[in-house]
Amino acid sequence: MESSLEQRLTHHVVDTGYPDLDAETVRCCKKLVMDSLGVVFPGSRAPGCPEIVELLRSWQSRAGASVMLTDVCAPPPMAAMANSAMMHALDFDDTLDASALHTFVSVLPAALAAAEHRGGVDGRELITALVLGVDVICRISLAIDRPLSWIRTATCGSFGAAAAAGKILGLNREEMANAFGVVYAQTSGNAQGLIEGRLVKRMQPGFAASAGVLSAFLAARGVTGSQRFLTGPYGYYSLYERDDYHPERITASLGEHFTVGDLSIKPFPCCRMTHSAIAAALKARERIASAEEIAHIRMSVSSMVAEMVGKPFRVGTNPQVDAQFSIPYTTACALIRGDVFLVDFEVDRISDPAVQELARRVQVLPSPELPAKDIYQAEMTVTRTDGEAFTERVAVPPGNPENPMSSRDCREKFHKCIDYSGLPIAENARNELLSMIETLEAIPDAGDLVRAMIPQDRRQASSEA
Repeated sequence: MESSLEQRLTHHVVDTGYPDLDAETVRCCKKLVMDSLGVVFPGSRAPGCPEIVELLRSWQSRAGASVMLTDVCAPPPMAAMANSAMMHALDFDDTLDASALHTFVSVLPAALAAAEHRGGVDGRELITALVLGVDVICRISLAIDRPLSWIRTATCGSFGAAAAAGKILGLNREEMANAFGVVYAQTSGNAQGLIEGRLVKRMQPGFAASAGVLSAFLAARGVTGSQRFLTGPYGYYSLYERDDYHPERITASLGEHFTVGDLSIKPFPCCRMTHSAIAAALKARERIASAEEIAHIRMSVSSMVAEMVGKPFRVGTNPQVDAQFSIPYTTACALIRGDVFLVDFEVDRISDPAVQELARRVQVLPSPELPAKDIYQAEMTVTRTDGEAFTERVAVPPGNPENPMSSRDCREKFHKCIDYSGLPIAENARNELLSMIETLEAIPDAGDLVRAMIPQDRRQASSEA
């Protein structure tokens, strides 16, 4: 009898070990660990994250897992939630461009929380769990062609988090299948918070990470979950995606190609759907002397991108989120300032009259020629005040594997993130953390990564206490 999709995916996660991973897969994984941990430093200070940390401080548990950059120890599902929220808060974490979702923000907090609780998890085990968790997320999502309605970073991410945590805990095939079934009972995530610019948007991957950890621990204790969590009459694809999916994509080259190599690293700290527009604006900037000579900008993108991030720019109750999810704002910012970085999402920078005025001249239109879900392409037409016009096109956003950030670029981003955070991380501490990441397969305890991130002043306070 042919195995079901669920069985094949489950067996893949349980049966694959570190020796099955090729060198390029391991290299990509380490690069993404660096990127993901780097963005935690500034993310820890983003609105909503200090509040989460203080809540967990009141729920501390000595038998728990670490909340990054703090002396707080919380139950592993809660630690995973907090760490994910910090990692995702500034929208500076990796993406799978083909599915318009994030991956490490679910799998890395889940794997580290499970690893700290278990203890003695080495770097090879961590890498394997991360690669397989990413594989689950990407493969489930790549089977879908429909535009966003659910936040698939969260819905698909919950399965990946369960896979990563379950792999760390050493679940067998039956237990892993149960972990997937249990996490499916908690799978959620919608785009309403995104379009309203609410802080809960940055927490949804954290809910997925938390659910994945909890599900793995429950499955290890014999709690059973739905077996046909993907393909049953009320399974994920039927209930969440209206049975509109391509099952063959889930298992294509399974065990031969690991999708961690397909992930993009973000050069700009905002929604990935804005990146090609920003890249087009940076190219256009080379052809104009100042913003004053721009009469109008027309940005042509896919229908999904136009809907999600193409509305006229308005500042609501959460200006940072409003700006992160706005092509008009990020385009104007790129044209005027020549870059888009974390400082550009501070309230005073968002309120800059010159940027706001140029943003009002940016019109985002859906292109009937592009696939509805496409986040790769953007075409920008700039009309000057003298009536002349020119066009810039971007086919692949920067940071994509087809247009990648170099190792040097990634290290520079890592240091810029720490610098921006203002946290006292000395140069030797940064280098120690980077060295651990770059030799991750050799470290004896994955928990050392989390401990190496703690700022010096907090280490001293903790030891004195």
